[in-house]
Amino acid sequence: MYQQGTSICMEASSTDNKPEFEKTSYQQLLIVDLKKEIEMARKLDSEKLASEIQKIGFSCQHCGKCCRRAFGDNRVAVIPSEIERIREYTDLSKLEVAGPFVTEDSIPDGEEESEEERPETSFEALEENEESFSPDRLEYFEDYIDCEGKVHAFGWILRRKRNGDCIFLERDTYKCRIYPVRPMLCSTYPFYIEELKLQTCECEGLGSPISIEDSRKMAENLLFRYISELGDTLDLYENFVDFRRGEQGLKLAKKSLENGTFTFIVHDSKGSTEISG
Repeated sequence: MYQQGTSICMEASSTDNKPEFEKTSYQQLLIVDLKKEIEMARKLDSEKLASEIQKIGFSCQHCGKCCRRAFGDNRVAVIPSEIERIREYTDLSKLEVAGPFVTEDSIPDGEEESEEERPETSFEALEENEESFSPDRLEYFEDYIDCEGKVHAFGWILRRKRNGDCIFLERDTYKCRIYPVRPMLCSTYPFYIEELKLQTCECEGLGSPISIEDSRKMAENLLFRYISELGDTLDLYENFVDFRRGEQGLKLAKKSLENGTFTFIVHDSKGSTEISG
């Protein structure tokens, strides 16, 4: 599933000459724009949206391609409330469910799993099957590394295996093991709303007949998702405290990786989470 319309960016800016709690001008601009977009999103006509969806058409083919990286960018962005629902359903910890949202360029190309790397059908022993962070790609994060060598990320994505497939995808059946609590992005795929307009991702199910009832349900879910994600992003920007950068940051991050340790600080609407490993 593609990371549609929910990517979060913060302007890379030095804070050496100003208090850390001061919002950047770019951050303030984003907040104003988000409030306007939320206001306009609440005025969108669900019936008109449903009509557009029915005209496009869609029927899930149950192929699992949207959950596998072999078919493109399958990052699934999740907000804190979604992580909590999945955590309660699976009894996994927050960090077993989701990891830092990082650029696709920073993730090494997936390789076909061996039989030994196949995920269990239970929710146990997931970590050894997860994708790993490549130290050769640290330059992609230079603007997001603080003076202590910690990498800052904005938001979360569902954990993935080493080959990039979602950890909750059953290999043999392509069934979702968290289907009742799957993220909004998954339940509304391949549709999304961006800048108040309906958009679609690549999907073999597009163009198939869809009933008006299913179109209306999809429209309602899409609007709920759109407003929820905008609101969550707004909270992130309003709560975010910029961090200090320095010339030694990248060097310190590389040294930490060489020593077998690494630290992410993930910012979301609830605050910040430090992940060391």
